[in-house]
Amino acid sequence: MNLRGASEILFALGRRYPRLPVAFLRAMPLELLHALRAPGLRETFRIAARAPWYRDAFAAARIDIARARRPEDLGGFFLTPEVLKTRPEALLTEAPELAVESSGTSGHVTRIYLSRSELEYNARQGGLMLGLYGLGRGDRLLSTLGLDWSIGSVLVERLVRYTPMFSMVVGRVDPSEAYARLAEYRFNVIVSDPFWLARLTEIARERGRPGPLKLLIGGGEGITPRTRAELETFWGALVCMTYASTEAATILAFECTHRTGYHVNEFDFCIEIADADSDGYGEVVLTTVSRRVMPLIRYRTGDVARWLPEPCACGLPFRRLSPLRGRVDEQVSCAWGNVHPDFLEPLLRGVPGLGSDWQVALYERDMTPVLQFRLELDGDATARERAVQEVLGALQRMRPEAWLAYCQRLIDLELVFFAPGTVRTGRKLLRLVDERQTGLPAWVAQATQGIRPR
Repeated sequence: MNLRGASEILFALGRRYPRLPVAFLRAMPLELLHALRAPGLRETFRIAARAPWYRDAFAAARIDIARARRPEDLGGFFLTPEVLKTRPEALLTEAPELAVESSGTSGHVTRIYLSRSELEYNARQGGLMLGLYGLGRGDRLLSTLGLDWSIGSVLVERLVRYTPMFSMVVGRVDPSEAYARLAEYRFNVIVSDPFWLARLTEIARERGRPGPLKLLIGGGEGITPRTRAELETFWGALVCMTYASTEAATILAFECTHRTGYHVNEFDFCIEIADADSDGYGEVVLTTVSRRVMPLIRYRTGDVARWLPEPCACGLPFRRLSPLRGRVDEQVSCAWGNVHPDFLEPLLRGVPGLGSDWQVALYERDMTPVLQFRLELDGDATARERAVQEVLGALQRMRPEAWLAYCQRLIDLELVFFAPGTVRTGRKLLRLVDERQTGLPAWVAQATQGIRPR
């Protein structure tokens, strides 16, 4: 029996005995899971060779794909996002039945083709995740993930078909509309993006909490520790994040209720960490195991994480990824060394009244590198000055080497303040951007409020 066959049996048994799949997964050794996965992975390699791009790429790299047993056997071969953006049809091995796209707003979007049976299989796997959270009959779920060209709401709408829960998948409605219906429908589980959940919480703070929730499930982008703590405190519910993507076309990994890293869906993916640094952080690379219409082999996701070696208290055998440190294109080198979003987020934790959306840009002013903090803060000049002092104080306490470089004028800082809802110009927000070549964007250059600490 291969791993997909085993998971299909779990689906069937889980409908009648909801606790059985969880118990089965906890009892499965990781070595057995990988052994069951091996035939599907070899079949993926064999089928992929039918696609024009893989056929040519394997030939150019002199790879005998028939001899490969694991992704590492392919040496320096990788699939890059550029292929999915410009030549996705060249990765097809058979006629597709549907497609999903990334939420990119400029240039080519990432496009993934699937069969309907693959989409349904992915949805059933998501149903197993809800079982791990202890959700079932009596729970009431609301999903406000975007109902557009992407995978989010499409996947959730099918996922809930395999659960006994009352559920509504409504797309990205205005948070105020959702707030008005929380009590009416008695929702106790909400699935959405962190920025939408943050806005809903702001509304509930103003109008009153309609009641406690049981679980908040986030997706679409990472969440800061500060935002997570505020959401959990206000709603009296855990926030569990998922790591999903258009390329994965499902949930690649998820947090359990202990919330100490992402458990990888090792039924359907082989995950590697490429080009790891001394701390183990590198680019997440995925290989699909179950997909046949458009398999992905050693796809470089652009996300940066590392493996967490210690076992999780939840008892699941799946390996865990750390929370994403950012993206490959969200790391810049400057006088502070290699800077990434996790380097910057702690500097902002103590700023009172700071919104959940922020961005830091590296640009040059008169040959001096400048890190510009773009913050959403609804306050007067006193509040802005206090924010400046909080950031400088945190920099001095937490990053003494960076503080020294700042004092030596090797790098400068700016804090620019915006009204709430300004910094996010697209669905996904890059926390760190390099604008040394392009210069400041017009919406920043036209900002009227700015403080440059000295």
